[in-house]
Amino acid sequence: MTRAVRTGMDFVSALDRGSLGGLARLCAADATWWVDTGPDRRGGDPVLAPHGSGRFPLHGVMRMDDKLALMRSLGPKAFPTGCRQIPRRVIAGDDTCVIEVEGYGVHASGLEYANRYGFVFDVNPAGAVVAVREYLDTSHAQHVVGGGAAVARSSLDDRPARRAPDLADAPTALVTALAPWPALARGDLDAFGALFTADATWWTDSGRRRDLGRQHRWGDLDANGPLHGRVTMTGKLAAMRARLAGGAYRSAAVEVTAERWVVDDTLVAVEARGEATLGDGSRYQNRYLWVVDVQPGGIAEVREYCDTLHVADLMGHDAEVGR
Repeated sequence: MTRAVRTGMDFVSALDRGSLGGLARLCAADATWWVDTGPDRRGGDPVLAPHGSGRFPLHGVMRMDDKLALMRSLGPKAFPTGCRQIPRRVIAGDDTCVIEVEGYGVHASGLEYANRYGFVFDVNPAGAVVAVREYLDTSHAQHVVGGGAAVARSSLDDRPARRAPDLADAPTALVTALAPWPALARGDLDAFGALFTADATWWTDSGRRRDLGRQHRWGDLDANGPLHGRVTMTGKLAAMRARLAGGAYRSAAVEVTAERWVVDDTLVAVEARGEATLGDGSRYQNRYLWVVDVQPGGIAEVREYCDTLHVADLMGHDAEVGR
């Protein structure tokens, strides 16, 4: 077990117990915690908004001390009986790891909170957390924890450009995991689909329909557009083709830029951002964590964590979001 995994698992365990002191002891003095921000794209960008949006629970970057103080003041009232955090999968690296987690609690409002998370932990050589990046179903989080409050829009008009990754000496699994995105940017879904196995699946969370988002169950492409749970890649491709043919994009499709990754044998976790211009001129600017299972015949599974509130806001696929 790597130091990142040891620390990450201890962090999830302390979070599950509601031990904020335990979380604090695991963190470096200057540690930060990031979660995305829904329609406020600028507020969630660590470069352009290094102090976040100031909005809970979708706050962008926060100093760990401030985050824990906020949790200390709000947590017991928000979840009187606690909120479980159950780890499901680990993608291990030495200084970075990804832990997929299922959370469940009953909010003080009486609403059930059942979120799915991809936590990314960066640790220093001493094993202390220096950064947590939390990818989750932001639509569900804002509906339950944020009280459904409206979030003002902003866009990333002047974000610094990033270079394409150098894959000259990269592991085969990483090369395969990153290969679909240039084809998608061109709108070439034949080339995109050819990189997946015949029985491949794609999962993303499900907004209001929490039952569809359980990763061990089958989802429904017709229920909530791109927020569909686990579906076959055949069905996913058909839905993507229909969106392209229906004029969903003015751009060819979504241009993806990979920013960070962790490779653990056949599992690859990729943090990335995607940009597109939609048919109505809106700017789609999401941030993702993909967990990609690479097998000898191609990509067998993708689990996609992204800002679902941003998706819902622009595409109108979720009844929780007022347009």
